Amino acid sequence: MAGSATRRRSIANQSGFSLPETLAAALLFTVSLNGLLQYHQILQQSFQHQWQQRQAWRLASQLLDAYEAGIAYHPSVTHGPTSKSEGGMSGSATLGNSVPSLEKRWQFTVSEGRQKGECRQVVARVMTPRRYQATLDRWFCRLPAVE
Repeated sequence: MAGSATRRRSIANQSGFSLPETLAAALLFTVSLNGLLQYHQILQQSFQHQWQQRQAWRLASQLLDAYEAGIAYHPSVTHGPTSKSEGGMSGSATLGNSVPSLEKRWQFTVSEGRQKGECRQVVARVMTPRRYQATLDRWFCRLPAVE
């Protein structure tokens, strides 16, 4: 009997976490993890938006460079039909695997406007899937012939 009484005292003296303490810790962990996941999601969306903005400016610049060189520009993307309109070109582009599959549609236009004299203004516009618009314009002027 002395052994069983000692055993009971050692069991009664054991300490640990109670059920309410364990549930409170689990709740705190869940709330913290949920907050971190939401923060990560917002950061990821911000980085994607920033990446799309940089890509839009780069594509607009490449469109103007190609227009100046007199070549039809096909970005390093596969794109839908390109049609001549208003002295320029327009179309939509689908970027490769670098953009998540839900947001693949990019739109771009290049238009030309004649100005006074021998100058013309060419405007390139690029619209990202998140509706961010990058617009660049460039002036092209012919130099008078030197005799």
